[in-house]
Amino acid sequence: MTSYLSGAHDFSVNELKIVNINPPTTVDPLNGLASRIAAGALHDSEERCDAPKCHPETRVAVQDEIYSWIVHGDPDPEQKIVNIKWVTGPAGTGKTAIMGSLADTCKKNGVLVVTYFFSSASPQHRTKTAFIPTLAYQLAQYLPGFKSPVGEAMQDDPLLFKKNLRVQMEALILTPLRRIAVKSTQRGVVLVDGLDECEAEQYLDTHVSSYRAPTTRRTQYEDWLEILQLLWEASLDPAFPFRIVIASRPERVFREFFESDKQGSPFASPLVLDEKYNPDADIALFLQAKFGEIRRRYNLTPLWPSPEILATLLDQASGQFIYAATIIRYITTSRQGNPQILLDRALRANPPQILS
Repeated sequence: MTSYLSGAHDFSVNELKIVNINPPTTVDPLNGLASRIAAGALHDSEERCDAPKCHPETRVAVQDEIYSWIVHGDPDPEQKIVNIKWVTGPAGTGKTAIMGSLADTCKKNGVLVVTYFFSSASPQHRTKTAFIPTLAYQLAQYLPGFKSPVGEAMQDDPLLFKKNLRVQMEALILTPLRRIAVKSTQRGVVLVDGLDECEAEQYLDTHVSSYRAPTTRRTQYEDWLEILQLLWEASLDPAFPFRIVIASRPERVFREFFESDKQGSPFASPLVLDEKYNPDADIALFLQAKFGEIRRRYNLTPLWPSPEILATLLDQASGQFIYAATIIRYITTSRQGNPQILLDRALRANPPQILS
C-alpha cells in the first residue's frame, strides 16, 4: 500500500480523515451463477440450435392443451393447488420437440418461462449438479430484485453449491422469491424436459483407503425422485407462483410418483402422448412438407415419393416422430446418392438400423 506521508517528519496528527473516491465495484450475482449453470440446458442455447421443434401445424392439440393449462390451470371445484403436470410417452414420441416449441410460444406470448433440458448425450446437463443454479440464473434475469438476495446467499455460504438440492432451492429460489414477493398473477412456468435422462450423481471419497468397502453407488432413480420431490415441495410453497411441466418417458418412478395423491394435493392430469392426439396425421403432415422441400431442392417430380411409399413410412414410424425425422435427416445430410436412391435404401433397411 502506498503511504501518503512517506518521508515526512517533525509533525503531529490531531485528526485524520481519508476519503476513498473510488467506490467498491459492485459484483453482479449473475456472473457468479454463470459459472455454475448448464448453459446448454436452456431452451434457446447455442447447443440446442438444431434441437427438434414441432413442425408448423403439427402437435397443435398437444401444445394447446399444455399451454392452456399453464395460463389457466385446471378447472377444480375443490380449489386444490395443482401446479405440476406430467407429459409422458415412449422414446421418439416428440416430447422434447413439444417442450421446445412450448418454450418458444410462452416466450413469444410474454409468459415467463424457465427451462432445463436434460440430455444423456451432454456431459454438462446429464446430471443434477447444475439444475438449481440454472433455474435461479433464469429467474434472476427475468424478475426485478431477484439478483440481490441470490448474491447475498452465495456470499453468505461459499459452499452453497456443494449443498444438496433442497438447500440450494431454499437459498437460491424460494428465499429470493419471498423477499421480492412475486405477484400471484404472474404467469410463468418451469419446463423440465428429459428428466429420465438424468444420470446418477456419484460422490466418491478419494481419501478413503483402498482396502475399505466401496460406497454404495447412487442410482439414477434416486436422483429422479429427489428432483421430483423437490419440485413438488416448491409448487406447494406460497412464494412459488409458477406452474411446472415435467416431460419424461413413463418409467416406473414417474408413474408411481404422479399416480399418488400426496397429502390431498393431487397433480394435474398427466398428458400421455398416445393415439388420442393422432400422431399419424402429424407425422404424415411432417413427411409431406419435408419431401416437398427435398423435391424443390433437387428438382424432382411432384409424384415422388408415391402415396404407397408414404404409407409404408407411416406404418414403419408406428407413431414415433423420431423415425420420420431420422429418415428425413438421412436423406438430406448424406453425401452419397440422390434422394430417391437414399430413400430406397432406407426402406430396405430395418428401422433399428435407420435409427442407430
